[in-house]
Amino acid sequence: MRYRDFKIVENDSAADTAPDDGTRGDQETDSSDGLTAGPPYPPEDADAVRAMQRKLEDLGYSVGSTGIDGKYGPRTSRAVSAYKRDFNIQDTDRGRSVDAGQLQAMQSASAVEDPSPTGNERASGGASFNPEELAALDFGGADNERAKQIAEEFLGSSISDSHWNMLVRATVSEASPNQQERAAVMAVILNRVKSNRYPNSIPAVLTQRNQFQAVTGTPRDRTPSRWFTNPAPQQIAGVVQAVIDHLPDANDNWLNFTSNNPRAYGAGTNINFMYTMRQSPGAEVIGGTVFGTV
Repeated sequence: MRYRDFKIVENDSAADTAPDDGTRGDQETDSSDGLTAGPPYPPEDADAVRAMQRKLEDLGYSVGSTGIDGKYGPRTSRAVSAYKRDFNIQDTDRGRSVDAGQLQAMQSASAVEDPSPTGNERASGGASFNPEELAALDFGGADNERAKQIAEEFLGSSISDSHWNMLVRATVSEASPNQQERAAVMAVILNRVKSNRYPNSIPAVLTQRNQFQAVTGTPRDRTPSRWFTNPAPQQIAGVVQAVIDHLPDANDNWLNFTSNNPRAYGAGTNINFMYTMRQSPGAEVIGGTVFGTV
């Protein structure tokens, strides 16, 4: 079922190859001395930096709101640092440099299951949604208002109607019908909004690349799950009731979840992430999903 897609990051280096400025990263990277962060931003390095930024985005590391601009600045440094962390590359300068060998290895790298967050806001025009453009859901009556209030209490701040709409859609599409699992999935999303490791809004958290693939699509198919775009009334009602019954008792520290079924991890996926999650402090299996923080 599509709600499981988020738990499998597909390994496809040829994915997402739509043309942008007429060139692609693997055609441009030719920096024999590596790259070093600025300022200044030497114009002769701009093409190689753009190639690196494209690859970082492809791997799930946002280079920030300025996007692929050919400038190796603080946002790109944070993305490089997150990449190095996940690929066990020594990082003595917080992502402010990459040598020629590291650049070459990056271009052939495949995405890990759960890329480390960069702390950067996504660039405009990326694989994201404007919550204002999502059709209003038919929540129905007092139960919805009560559920929204409980979610606001869990988050510690108010949630707009459009963001609540997006949050419920995401929970429908990312969880099974297990009510406790639904509440735990919503808790992880809200915990990320609260955490300084992630963006600070519901839409920004949900549209981080390769994090909630039922929302943003997979590397091979950058379209959301049909359960996100067109949830059934009974699914919506189920999530609302799950929030009422279980969100107040949900763990407020969990930041990750993944399938607990080894058969869900096919070719090109990282089953080791499941084992890492199982062994993380405070991890718990709910329904078919393991929740925790890594």
